[in-house]
Amino acid sequence: MINANSKLISLFQQLEEIKETYISLSSSSLHKNSGMQWTVYKNEYEKIGEIMSSGTYKQIQAEFIEEVMYSIFEMLDGYKGLEFDADIIDKQTGESIIQGIQLHDKYRDFIEANRDM
Repeated sequence: MINANSKLISLFQQLEEIKETYISLSSSSLHKNSGMQWTVYKNEYEKIGEIMSSGTYKQIQAEFIEEVMYSIFEMLDGYKGLEFDADIIDKQTGESIIQGIQLHDKYRDFIEANRDM
């Protein structure tokens, strides 16, 4: 059986993969040669690409996405005025994987630990 901490790490790792996918997608649109047609803001991306390196852009995107996820986790922890108590349940066991923890703090710890790697 997987413990709650392992489940949180799995959740955070999946979110990291999603984050990295969209950072790569958006940063690939910084170049005029990009064939990416996923955005209606292609010209704006190209303008950003003229003044900012892809590496810097990726760092800014990562920070922004992490802050959005942190804020979502604060909401799930009850800090954003959500009118009901939210939870994340393991469907196989019916158990909460966030009971008794501050999800936003665990997420920040995960991000900081992985930043040092």
